[in-house]
Amino acid sequence: MRKMLLVDGNSMLFRAFYATFTRPMSTRSGIPTNAVYGFSMMMNKALQIIAPQAVLVAFDKGKHTFRHELYPQYKGGRKQTPEELAAQFPIVREYLDAAGIRRYEADEIEADDIIGSLTRQYPDWQIHVLSSDRDMLQLIDQTTSVWLMKKGLSDIEEMTVERLKEQLGIEPDQIRDLKGLMGDASDNIPGIPKVGEKTALKLLAEYRTVENLIAHADELKGKLKENVIQYQDQALLSKRLATIKTDVKIPFEAEDFQLQLTPQSLLQFYHSYEMNSLAKKLQEDMSSSGVQKKPADLQISEVSQCPSSLLHPYTALTLDQDQQSVYFAQVYGLALADEHQAVYMRLADVLQDQALLQWLRSDQIKLVYDVKATMHLCDRAGLTIQGMKVDAMIAAFLCDSTLTSDQKIQDRFQLQPPFSLEEVYGRPGKMKLPEAAQQHQYCAWKLRLIQRLWQDSEKKLNEMELMRLFDEVEMPLAQVLYQMEKEGIRIDEQTLDDIARQTQTRLNQLSEAIFQYAGTTFNINSPKQLAEVLFDQLGLPHSGKKRSTSAEVLEKLRGFHPIIDDLLEYRKYQKLYSTYAEGLKKYIHPDGRIHTIYNQCATQTGRLSSAEPNLQNISVRDEESREIRKAFLPGQGRVLVSSDYSQIELRVLAHMADEQGLIEAFCHGVDIHTKTASDVFQVPLEEVTASMRRSAKAVNFGIVYGISDFGLSQQLDIPRSQAREFIDRYMESYPNISRYMDQVVEFCREHGYTATMLGRRREVPEIHDKNYTIREFGKRAAMNAPIQGSAADLIKLAMIRIDRQLRQRQLKSKMILQVHDELIFDAEVQELDELKEIIREGMEQVMELKVPLVAETKVGKTWYEAK
Repeated sequence: MRKMLLVDGNSMLFRAFYATFTRPMSTRSGIPTNAVYGFSMMMNKALQIIAPQAVLVAFDKGKHTFRHELYPQYKGGRKQTPEELAAQFPIVREYLDAAGIRRYEADEIEADDIIGSLTRQYPDWQIHVLSSDRDMLQLIDQTTSVWLMKKGLSDIEEMTVERLKEQLGIEPDQIRDLKGLMGDASDNIPGIPKVGEKTALKLLAEYRTVENLIAHADELKGKLKENVIQYQDQALLSKRLATIKTDVKIPFEAEDFQLQLTPQSLLQFYHSYEMNSLAKKLQEDMSSSGVQKKPADLQISEVSQCPSSLLHPYTALTLDQDQQSVYFAQVYGLALADEHQAVYMRLADVLQDQALLQWLRSDQIKLVYDVKATMHLCDRAGLTIQGMKVDAMIAAFLCDSTLTSDQKIQDRFQLQPPFSLEEVYGRPGKMKLPEAAQQHQYCAWKLRLIQRLWQDSEKKLNEMELMRLFDEVEMPLAQVLYQMEKEGIRIDEQTLDDIARQTQTRLNQLSEAIFQYAGTTFNINSPKQLAEVLFDQLGLPHSGKKRSTSAEVLEKLRGFHPIIDDLLEYRKYQKLYSTYAEGLKKYIHPDGRIHTIYNQCATQTGRLSSAEPNLQNISVRDEESREIRKAFLPGQGRVLVSSDYSQIELRVLAHMADEQGLIEAFCHGVDIHTKTASDVFQVPLEEVTASMRRSAKAVNFGIVYGISDFGLSQQLDIPRSQAREFIDRYMESYPNISRYMDQVVEFCREHGYTATMLGRRREVPEIHDKNYTIREFGKRAAMNAPIQGSAADLIKLAMIRIDRQLRQRQLKSKMILQVHDELIFDAEVQELDELKEIIREGMEQVMELKVPLVAETKVGKTWYEAK
C-alpha cells in the first residue's frame, strides 16, 4: 500500500519548542528558531522512518472553531502562547514551503479534524499520523497508525490497534469516551469531576461508552454514582468536544500533496535562518544521493602561458588554495577569466610567465572575491598582485546587507560550488592529491561567482550612491586590515598558562561548593542535569514547562538559594578557562603571535567582526576577564598604545537627531549620563545620585539599540511600568530623539532600508513581517543601524587616515588591532609623541559633527595596562 504521512503542525511545533527550550536558538539578528529547528528534526526522522509517498501538515487556523459554539470555554484555560514560540509559526510555514511539503488549514475546524477527515478519505492508503496529542488515538484502525511524540525530539512510539489495547485496554473509538469521562485540562474539557484515567478506564472496560454508562448509572455506588448522574450532560458534551470530525471536505486530492522535496530551496532556508547543522546534514545527503549542484556555466582550460587577450582591466582572477586558512593554505595555481575565455595555470607556470607577472604587478584593475584573503594567499605563493580594486564580495554586501556569509551569497545568486574544498583536497591533517578536473571546475565556479556578483553590483553601487563608500572606505580598508592581520599581536603563553591554572583552581572550588549544595555530583555543564538539580532536587521556582538554565534565568533566581551565585561565577570562570586561557593557545602561530581575521561583510550594520579567534568579545566587565589582556604584548622593546572613542554612538545619535540638550552637554564636556539623569529626574547636576546615573546610562545606551520597556525593566530590575515611565520621561526631555527615531522607522517602512551618514544601507525586511515579534525586531534594527553603522564608518575612516599617515611619515609603529571603538598599536617608544598626535588627529578630526569626537589614548607594556 502507498504510505501517507499526516502531521499535526500545531502540536508538533509546541512539542519542538518545549523540547528545545533549555537550549534556545536564534539568528544573529535575534529571531528565535529553536521550535522550527526541532520541528525540522522531527520531520526528518518521520520521513526517514516512514518513507511516505504523500505528506500533509495540518494547522489550526484560528482560535474560534465549531467547538466554541458547543462550549464557549473550550481551550479557555490555556496560557498565552510564549512570544518566542508565536514568532516561529510563520517561520515553520516558510520551512514547509521551502522543503516542498504541502500544508493546509481551514476556518472553524482544527488540525485534528483535517487529519481525521483525510484518514477516512483514503482507505486504500497506509496512513501514519505524527502528533503528540493523544486525542489522535481515536483515528487508529487497520490502515491508520498514530506516531506519538513522547519525550524530546527522538522518542517516537507507533500506536496501533493492538498496542492501544495492550497499553490502555480500550479500542480506538473509546478514546472519545475516555475524554468524556476524565476530561482534558489542556483543552479545558470538563469531563466528570473526580474521575481520573484509572477510574475512566475501569468504567469503559465494563460499560464501553459514556452513553451506556449513563444508562446503567443506577448500578454504580456512592459518590461516583452521584457524579455520573449529576454531570451526565457534561460528560456527553465532553465526548462530543473530544470527537475528531472525519467528514470535512478537503478541497484537493492526494496527488496534490505527494512528496516532492526541494532540497536546494530547503538548503537556502536553513542558511537564511542559520541552522548550520541541518544545512550541513542536508548537503551531505544531497551529495550522497547524487543531487547535483548547478555547475558554473564557464568553460575553463589549463594552459602553461596566459593568453595576452586576458591581460586587460577587469579580468577576474582567483588563486587555487587547498584549505580555508589563508595562513596555512598551499596555492596550486591561478585562474583568470573575462567574458570570452577562462584559463587555469599551475603556480610554477605562473612564476615563469613574465608577461603575466608584469600584468599582475600593474595597476590595471582586477576583479577578485575577498581581496584581503587573496593578498594573504599571494604571500603564500610568492606572488605580487596590484590593482585588486574590485572585491566582488564587498560590492555585493554593500548592495545587500543581508549577504553576511559566503553561503548566503551563493544561495542568492544560485551558484553553489560543484565540490567542497575537502572533496577536492581533503582536510587539514588528511590532505590528498587533487584531480585536475576538480581543480578546474572549482576555480571555474569561483570565477563565475566573481563575474556574476560584479555584473549585478556595479550598476547598483552607482544607482544606490554607494560607489564612493566602496572606493574610498571599504576597498582601502581591506588593505589596512590585511597589514594588521599579517602583523598580528604577540602573545605571552606563560601568562595564559598561569591564568589557566588559577582559573582551574577556582573552578574546582566552585564545583565542590555546588556539589555540596546539590547533595550530589553531576555534570554542571549539562543543562538537563542542572535543571534536575535546581528544579527537582532543590525545588527552585520555574515557569511551567520552562526549565531553562540560561544565565538570564539564573540571574532571576539569585537570592532563592546560594547555589545560584556559585553557578553564575562557575560559568564566568568556565568561559574564561575554555575560551581564553586555554582556547587562545591553539591560535598562536609559530611566530608567537595571534593573527586574527577581520570580516568586513559579517554584520549588517557594517561593524567589523573578527574570527580565528574572535578578539572583539574579550569582556572588560570584570577584573577576572580583563586579566586575559595581560597576555597580549608589544614587540620586543616596544609598547602598546590603545585609543578608544568616548561614547561614539551617543555622540552620533546627538548629531543625527540634532538633539540640542545632548549636543550642548557634549560640547561643554559634561558627563552625558549625569546630564541625562538631571534632565529626566529634574534635579540639579550636583544632586544626581549613583542610582540615577546608572538608570540614565542604561537608557542612553538602550535608546541606541531601540530598547523596549520590557528590556529596560529586565536590565534595571524594575517593574515594566516604571521602565515605560522612565523612557517616556527621557523622550520628553529629548524630543528630537523621539522625532528622529520615528522618522527613521517611517523611512524604513517606506523604503525597506535605513542608511548611515555615509550612505551605507541596511536592509530590514523584518519591518514588514506579519509576525508582531519579528516586526518589532525590525523597528529596533531600523533605529539602531544608522547610529551603529555611522560609528563603524567613522572608525573605518580613522583607520584609513591613520594608516596613510604612518606610511607617509615612514614610522615603524603599526596598527595591529581594532576592537569596535578601540584601536591598538604596536609602537616604537621614541615615536610615541608623534604617534599619539597622528591617532588623535585621525580619530577626532575624521569628520566634522555637531559634537566633538573624543579619543582617549593610553600606553602600556600589555594590552591590560594600555586599556
